[in-house]
Amino acid sequence: MEKLKLKDTKKSYIVVVIFGFVVGIITELVNLLPNNDLWGLSSIAGAFGFWIFSTTIIIYLSSSNKNAMINAFLYLTNMCIGYYLLQGIIDLINPTITVDKIFQWDHLFYWIGISILCGIVAYILYFWNNDKKIYSSFLYALPVAGMFSDTVNNCLKFHYSHTQLLQTILDIVFLTILFILFFKKSNKKVIYIATIVLVAFVGYFTVFPKSYNLTTEASITCELEGIEEKFYIKIREDGKIIEKKGNEEIYNEIDIQSFKTAPEVIRALQDYYESKGGSWNMK
Repeated sequence: MEKLKLKDTKKSYIVVVIFGFVVGIITELVNLLPNNDLWGLSSIAGAFGFWIFSTTIIIYLSSSNKNAMINAFLYLTNMCIGYYLLQGIIDLINPTITVDKIFQWDHLFYWIGISILCGIVAYILYFWNNDKKIYSSFLYALPVAGMFSDTVNNCLKFHYSHTQLLQTILDIVFLTILFILFFKKSNKKVIYIATIVLVAFVGYFTVFPKSYNLTTEASITCELEGIEEKFYIKIREDGKIIEKKGNEEIYNEIDIQSFKTAPEVIRALQDYYESKGGSWNMK
C-alpha cells in the first residue's frame, strides 16, 4: 500500500484528476448498458456503495488530512465533469439515448458543492490514523457502516425486482474489503463493531432510499397524424406501476407491463411513434 500512497505534490494531484475524469466517463458509459435484467449493473452515478468505497480508498491512500481533503474533492469533482461532459456529447450526437437530456450547469455545480462537503469529511476521517485515540476506531467504522447500509438496500432491491445481481455482488465485495481492512487497523474492536451496527441501522432508516419504495417517473408528449398525446408514468423499483396517464391502447401495444423503469417506457414510446412516422418531445 505504501507504494500507492498519494502525496502532497502536483504530480500526485494530476493523477487523481485524471483518475476521477476517467471514472466519470466510465460511469456514463455504464448508463448505456441494460440494467433491468438479472445480471444488470445499476447506474454508478446513483450507486452509493461505489462512491463510498472508492472515495474511502482514496482517503486511506492519502498522506495527510489536507492531502485527503484535496484528493477527495479533486476525484469527485473531475468525476462529475467527465460524466456530464460525455453525457452532453452523447446527447448532442444522439438525443434519444439520454432520456432526461441532462447537461445542465446547475446539476454540475450541485455535485461540485457536494464534492466540497466530501472533502471536508475526508479531512475529518483522516484523523483515524491517530491509532492511540479512541475516536480512531469510530472513524474507521463510519464508511463501513455506510457501505453496509447500501449493501442491505441493494440486496432488498434484488429481492424485490430480481435485477442487478452484479451490483449487489460488487457491494458485498466492497463491504468485505473495507470491513477487513479497517478491522485490522482498528485498536478498539468493540467500538468498531458497535459503531458499524448503530450507524448502519440509523443510516438505513434515515439516509438511504428504500429500494422497494424507490420510484422512477418521466413524461413525454407524442404526435401522430396531427393527434397529440401526453404520457406520464411512475414505476416502483420492483416494476409495479404506481401512476400512469395517457392512451391506454398505446400502452397495451408497447406492452407496458414488461418494463421495470419509467425511462424504459419512454424509450418504447419514442420507438413506437417513430416507427409510425410520428414525433415526440421531452420538453
